[in-house]
Amino acid sequence: MSLRWTAVTPAEIRDACLDFAWLTRQRRHPVPTGPLHEPIFIRLRGEPEAARAALLTAVSDPADPLVMEPHELAVLTARCADPATDAGLPDEYALYRELGTPDPDAAGFYQVLDTGFPVALTEAPAMAAAPAPVAAPAASGQPIVALIDDGIAFLNARFRKEGATRFHAVWLQALEQAGSPGTARSGEVLGRAQIDALLDGLVDEASVYAEINSRLIRHEAHRSTEHAASHGTHMLDLAAGADPFDAGDPVRDWPLLAVQLPPQAIADTSGILMESYMVMAMRWILRRAAEIDPTAPVLVNLSMGIAAGPKDGTRFAEYQIAREARLWEEVKEQPVRVIWSFGNGFEDRLTARLRFAAGAETEQQIDWIVQPGDQTESYLELRPGPGQTLDGLEIALVPPGGPASGFVPMRPGTCRDLLEGCAPVARISHVARRRLGGGVIQPAHLVVALAPTDCADPEPLAPAGRWQVICRHSGAAPLDLHLQIQRDDSLTGYRPRARQSYFDSPEGYDWHPDRQDHSALAPDCAIRHNGTLNALASASGRQIVTAGAARHDPVRGTLWPAPYSAAGADWCLPMPTVAALVDRGPGLTGLAGTGTTSGSSRAFNGTSAAAARITRALGLSADRIRRNRLVPGSTQLSDFSADLGFWSVPHDQSARLGVWVVSPWAPGHAPEEQPGY
Repeated sequence: MSLRWTAVTPAEIRDACLDFAWLTRQRRHPVPTGPLHEPIFIRLRGEPEAARAALLTAVSDPADPLVMEPHELAVLTARCADPATDAGLPDEYALYRELGTPDPDAAGFYQVLDTGFPVALTEAPAMAAAPAPVAAPAASGQPIVALIDDGIAFLNARFRKEGATRFHAVWLQALEQAGSPGTARSGEVLGRAQIDALLDGLVDEASVYAEINSRLIRHEAHRSTEHAASHGTHMLDLAAGADPFDAGDPVRDWPLLAVQLPPQAIADTSGILMESYMVMAMRWILRRAAEIDPTAPVLVNLSMGIAAGPKDGTRFAEYQIAREARLWEEVKEQPVRVIWSFGNGFEDRLTARLRFAAGAETEQQIDWIVQPGDQTESYLELRPGPGQTLDGLEIALVPPGGPASGFVPMRPGTCRDLLEGCAPVARISHVARRRLGGGVIQPAHLVVALAPTDCADPEPLAPAGRWQVICRHSGAAPLDLHLQIQRDDSLTGYRPRARQSYFDSPEGYDWHPDRQDHSALAPDCAIRHNGTLNALASASGRQIVTAGAARHDPVRGTLWPAPYSAAGADWCLPMPTVAALVDRGPGLTGLAGTGTTSGSSRAFNGTSAAAARITRALGLSADRIRRNRLVPGSTQLSDFSADLGFWSVPHDQSARLGVWVVSPWAPGHAPEEQPGY
């Protein structure tokens, strides 16, 4: 294999990881012929009514490169018909454009804020229209629990009240297909009446899921609801599941909403495919929640996560989801809370920190272990500390066996490739800073992208093994350089295509007193446990709640961070809001909840389970959340009802557990007393 480095070249880079993934996947499995579209998220400019009319005209023209998802089109159409509709909310929309369509110039009627992974709009079979809005028969003020996840078994008895569903609607997203003119349809929506019709009589839940999946999901993709356990089903049970015939459980009265993300988006754990679907899901949920009860608190559980990112609230998906929640609450006066899992990467060795003094040219090195048999891309991000820049930083990359890239200055908006023949197998990109509006700026950063190290088809591959990352700094200001490897693993039950890369260091094998092995990081090790939080969960808005996972430690006799539960840091979000007890010891991990079909049971752990439990606790605190909307200066901690159980977290564990470990049990439904501090 003959490899060579190119010179630095200018490039238009919005998302370096997405660009490289598209390049490698296109040469492996080119998308079938036909027009390709990319998801985009836009903000209208100029006079609002004229800009809306221009957008509606564009998507109504079959010759125009813009198309919209039907739910987004319905929002736009309503605002064009009556300017008072959604008055006060910004004119922002998710849509699709033909791949290769340039951004509009400064005189255009919209600005592109984000782009997603391209899709082929295949022809769709005839499908029933989305159900018309129908108010749910819920008592006024009941909290509305919504879930964005994978594998949601909406027929499960834990989501019924007596014989009827508690779901107001479920959006089963799928890869986009061409809909009616001007639209791109992602899956289908089932309303309350449709779900109740499926529940009528003797229900073969598995057969119903299989029939729907065959209609929506491609044959090669994972079908979670055809497996014994499904993540979304379990999380929703922990958050809002109830015995359908237990009239004493207040949770049984909570109406539900859910969005099941496409399995292809879930399978790619780097998040490249997932984020545009998540943003559309959030926007859909808020409008459906208003149909149920426009004053009830909306609790959106998001147990999705990635490892690398700015971790300052400026990654587009987390920024926009937090923005949607904040503005909806401000304009519509409907309380919204978004509950994120804080992350499970504490021990994964995906985060490192190199510190450079000012004014002295110094070099530091860290090793990046890229595993053989990895059929997916690997990514490394290098970002400056808060308030710093990458001025004066140069990096050199040495693949296993060479050749070394050498140090070459790179300005923002440039890249450099490692080629096998004419095909890139690695790329270094310097991504320019990005303005999201309102003074929010995502700082400039460097991204190293590697091609897969293995593939069933002949293609250029990146060499597996020890990649040396050498950083040289000669800037006039000090630099704290944060290096993060992106998540790249294979989920349980999915095809095992990905293998997670990781950092390595001679200082990474100190004695671990709890484990009685050499797995601890030395104090001077560049690899860090701090800053390992979920890169989608770093926004700090009033509507955002993050959850760590606690474990009962039988040796210490206390609650302690679960071994995997991530940590905040001084350069990003310092800690989760709160935590929930998930594991009862090394041999009793996870929380029991329903399997995919009614009557089955499974146990899941992780901060996903903690976030679901915190969602339940907030649901039991709905009255307080509603009152807090009118209380200036209230915080996320103010939202929790005094009737819940609380255990204060020692300061030295707050980076992983937050301020409290919270018990979500409703009064009269608590299990045996939990061990605590």
